[in-house]
Amino acid sequence: MKTTILMAAKNLRKSFSFYALYLLSVSLVITIYFAFASFSLNQVMLAKISSDGRVESMCRMISIFLMAFVVFYMSYSNRFFLKRRTKELGIYALLGYRKTTILSLLTIENSLICCGALCIGVLLGAVMHKGIVAGITALLKLSVDNAQIPFFQISAIQKTACFILLVIVVLSFSNARFLFQTSLISLVRFEKKTEKSMRFHFLPALLGLVMTLSSYMLALDICRGRKSLWFSVGFYQTGLLTAMLILLGTIFFISSFLPYVIKRSKKNKQAFYTQTRIVTTPNFVYRIRSNARTLIMLTLLFAATLTVASVMALTLYYPVASVSRMAPSELEFRVENEYQTAAAKHLVNQYAPDTAVTFTQTDIYKITASSDSLPMEYNVGTAKGDAHNEKITRSPGFECISYTQYCSLLLAQKKDKIADRIPALNDTECILVKYQPNSDGSDEAGSVYTLNIGAARIPLTVRGTTLHNPISFANSVGTLIVSDDVYGQIQESAAPKTSILSINGNAAANNEQLFADLSALLENSPYLQGHSHRIHVIFSLNSSTFLLIGFLVVLFFIATGSILYFNHVSAFTDTRDDYEILHKMGYTDKMIQLIIRKQVFTFFCIPFAFGLLDCIFATLVYKTGLMQNLLGSSLTLYVPAVIAIAITALIYLIYYWLTVHSCSKIVRNS
Repeated sequence: MKTTILMAAKNLRKSFSFYALYLLSVSLVITIYFAFASFSLNQVMLAKISSDGRVESMCRMISIFLMAFVVFYMSYSNRFFLKRRTKELGIYALLGYRKTTILSLLTIENSLICCGALCIGVLLGAVMHKGIVAGITALLKLSVDNAQIPFFQISAIQKTACFILLVIVVLSFSNARFLFQTSLISLVRFEKKTEKSMRFHFLPALLGLVMTLSSYMLALDICRGRKSLWFSVGFYQTGLLTAMLILLGTIFFISSFLPYVIKRSKKNKQAFYTQTRIVTTPNFVYRIRSNARTLIMLTLLFAATLTVASVMALTLYYPVASVSRMAPSELEFRVENEYQTAAAKHLVNQYAPDTAVTFTQTDIYKITASSDSLPMEYNVGTAKGDAHNEKITRSPGFECISYTQYCSLLLAQKKDKIADRIPALNDTECILVKYQPNSDGSDEAGSVYTLNIGAARIPLTVRGTTLHNPISFANSVGTLIVSDDVYGQIQESAAPKTSILSINGNAAANNEQLFADLSALLENSPYLQGHSHRIHVIFSLNSSTFLLIGFLVVLFFIATGSILYFNHVSAFTDTRDDYEILHKMGYTDKMIQLIIRKQVFTFFCIPFAFGLLDCIFATLVYKTGLMQNLLGSSLTLYVPAVIAIAITALIYLIYYWLTVHSCSKIVRNS
């Protein structure tokens, strides 16, 4: 046993460059796992961000996925390095080593690598955990005593060590199964084996193209709104069909369509017989045939990773962006009596001087109307929510404010550019504030609504519609902006009136204590709304969720890039003699470098291109079908998804550069 341990240590020392990336990638995986374990066992933070046990439940659920993924990734990495050493292991067997001894050697090597990775992972994971705690504390403005949070969570170290021990046992069983099922001659020649070749013909190639295009057309169909299959057939049924088409389309497209197209392109002699293509094209076809399953797995994995990252970014950003409509003012409440106005102003002035905030009181008048087709906002009733005011049935009608009041509120909310674009109104025109855009893309511009103002009947033509509501939906839905003269007539009538006090200014922003004091003053009124407060609530409710999902996303990034790296290193190690032949044929180092870059780029490009397409259409379906359309269809809403994709592309580019560098080094040393 002592000899085996010394032999394992010697192997690792002499082949350190061979195992360096394996050690690094396993260390990164353990870093993520340990940081997650430390966070899930951090009772100080959990007490601050979880009051109902939701975060703890999610931690347990994410932990299962995380452990399964780590086992999968380390098993794949272990199998990769095992295959790279089969010739060496075969020589051990020829020298008389029993397979049990070889298995012991592999187990000790894995144990040493995992121990080294565990030490690195625990150190980096502790730093990452501290960074996560600091980030959440700053983001949510929590009061956390960092002295209560140790740098190393002993329970997390124990949990991680036990899990790594379990992984080593799983890897040992996997290695034992491989060794005892492989004959001696197969062990020696295993490096020359590839995955079972997949034949490609016209029919499966056509199926791959048709299925892929059909899935994307189904995804685009959701843009038709209520007329689409997503609504007529059912969202989840159509979604399942689209996912199946993407899955099967990816399999057939990669395994059959791409090789078929390349095979057909070889008939173009002028394009095929170039110094680089005559090498890269046959290599591409061979790699597709021999590694189709791996490439399909990577494509689906990358598509899932990119989609999760994009959807996560959009899901975090969209509610925050929607606050500009849900609570446009920093503070706003419905005035029940004059005492509340004076007391609220006095309270706000204790936190900020008069010049730092603006107080705007708006009188809203409820007016009934008649028309051939009144908008949804006129008849909207009880909203679906948990707030007290959302359980109160709303009577039909328009809630009218004046043009001057509307512009004043926009200016107080620092929406000067929007206020400048508002057209002036005459006494026969109005502007309708939409709750959300119509699903068919239409609007009410040109519609005529006859307002019932006392005994008078005043027809108003809708000059335009807008999504820039100046008052929160908790206090006004179906807001109609009328001219100052028409508003004056409404004031003289006996129409029901509601007064809203809006408070704006930097001094009122991001002040949770002020909001709490104002809420106590108003006896927890459901009509109290706050822009900064709502954003704070959104981050409080969702930050831990996105953090936990982020652990999985980072692991997926590491796995996808590392598997591609390992696959290329293996392929170039097997074919480095071919590049020596190219040298002898007169290929320069620059030309060989170009061939290497093209070959690596092709196999990095396929998962990225397919993943990007799948991500774009999946994000479109998610945004259109599962998110409330409060902000319209502006392309700026997709900026967070674009940023997520850009970060992914950057990480992917780093892996590509490392792969090209390593493969070039292998070829140069051949």
